[in-house]
Amino acid sequence: MSGGMKALLYILSFFIPIIGIILGIIWMNDQDMEKKAIGKTCLILGIVSIVLSCICWFALSALSLAPAFMTGY
Repeated sequence: MSGGMKALLYILSFFIPIIGIILGIIWMNDQDMEKKAIGKTCLILGIVSIVLSCICWFALSALSLAPAFMTGY
């Protein structure tokens, strides 16, 4: 597989995590070692993307509530 195709799959896996998770699950069971490595990386990128999204969502939620608790008396 070419370097450009790998980069495209990695970018898609990060920005559209479901693609990375599906590719990871399918390709990690392949006999080709290169596909296994790419599948593992896509799976990791998909999971990292979901975790980062959750962390950012919680942080933004907490920051949006912060002004309500900072009222001056």
